[in-house]
Amino acid sequence: MFNGISIQGGKTVWSMADNFAQQALSFVIFAILARWLTPHEFGLLAIAHLMVQFSRLAVLDAMAMPVVRSVGTDDSLFDWLFTLCTSVSAILSGLMAMSSSLLANFFEAPDLTPVLLGMSLVILLFGLSRAHEARLLRDGNFRLLAIRSISSVSIGGVVAMYLAFQGKGALALVAQQITTTTIGLIIAVISEWKIWRPKLKWSMVLVRQHASEMGKVGSAGILNYANNSGDTALVSILLGPGATGLYNLAKRILSAAFLIVGASLSRVSISIFIKQQSDIEALGNTFKRFLNLILLLLVPIYAITTILAEPLVVIIFGEQWRSSAPLFVWMSLIYLCQAVFGLGQSLCFSTGESKLPPKLALMQLCISCGAAVLFTNWYGVTGIAIGFSAGSIIGMSMMVVAISRQLNLPLLNILTTSMPALLSGFISIIVIYILEFSGLNVINWKTLIIASIVGVVTYSLSTGFFIIGQKISKRYFH
Repeated sequence: MFNGISIQGGKTVWSMADNFAQQALSFVIFAILARWLTPHEFGLLAIAHLMVQFSRLAVLDAMAMPVVRSVGTDDSLFDWLFTLCTSVSAILSGLMAMSSSLLANFFEAPDLTPVLLGMSLVILLFGLSRAHEARLLRDGNFRLLAIRSISSVSIGGVVAMYLAFQGKGALALVAQQITTTTIGLIIAVISEWKIWRPKLKWSMVLVRQHASEMGKVGSAGILNYANNSGDTALVSILLGPGATGLYNLAKRILSAAFLIVGASLSRVSISIFIKQQSDIEALGNTFKRFLNLILLLLVPIYAITTILAEPLVVIIFGEQWRSSAPLFVWMSLIYLCQAVFGLGQSLCFSTGESKLPPKLALMQLCISCGAAVLFTNWYGVTGIAIGFSAGSIIGMSMMVVAISRQLNLPLLNILTTSMPALLSGFISIIVIYILEFSGLNVINWKTLIIASIVGVVTYSLSTGFFIIGQKISKRYFH
């Protein structure tokens, strides 16, 4: 079934290992730090991280990705990219540092100022490393990217835990970010030192040559950033750092699965879509295979964490984080929809349909923000998650319809591909609910593990049953 994907098997494994290193290790470190730090302190970092992520995703990636996708590249092109990213990141870093006091006053949080000053350095470090990352991504060196992530995240986590234990509060989280990006930069430089040493080079010819594609990628990046981080921004503005910390806990847990599975597979799918862009039938089959794989891996994670959200949060992170549990169901919907949307976006960018994703992302953003502001008046921080889940569902649906038209792929065919995972996830939720209703009180690690295993086994058996049923139906009735 997955012959097309197996060609890229090695890259897929290392790409997922890269994201797994960042998310799984970060999760363990986060769980430890959550016992020592407060939601308010995590909220301070989340606010500062909004600005760092904007600089990285909407600006630096917009400059780097056209170079990565260029037909022909040489060292001089990467020298120019290094110069451009370093210069722009230095400006952005300076602006963030100079506005730190103003932003602290806006959020009525004086302790936000040192956090913003420290995180401004992270922007500069990202700029210095972006050209190196572009070369590694261009060469498909996911193995080195994974090793780099494991090393940098691990060392950064050790530094954060030591400083948190010493009572440094939010500054421990800042030190973690600075250490992680510094180690990542050092490893990237050392790995490429023998084949490429960046030089300062400026070229207006290259700026004009790549300006159009940078604009397209940048527009999509801004809209995707707004869709991915707009909820956190609204929480921080409307409800302050404390609520932002609670919101960010749920988001961090559930985004980990999305980044490990959804983002990794979407990234790997690009190279396959590019090779098959002249064959509509092959594109359709590859899209369905990736969609099936993404859902099969993500649905059980989100189904089980949703039904076990409250005991999971209290057991792992502590009583102070209990209020984040109601957010899980809505955020699970958000990230499941984003994974499907991201796969469709990869297909669009790989087949020359780059105008579609920004339009859909803008529509999704407007719906999400409007619904979030409306529901916040009634449900507080949960209302923002409800609003963005509504926007994500609509955005994903529109993307699937667009892909269906582009590939001449019936919607029923796409729905059939999705059904085994979705139905199995629903069944696993019901079984765990019945288990709890029958007397299993999930109050400690032992009962949490038992309930999770029951959910996984139920999902696996249900999925196998539905897939076999589909094959039999296809064989005898078509």
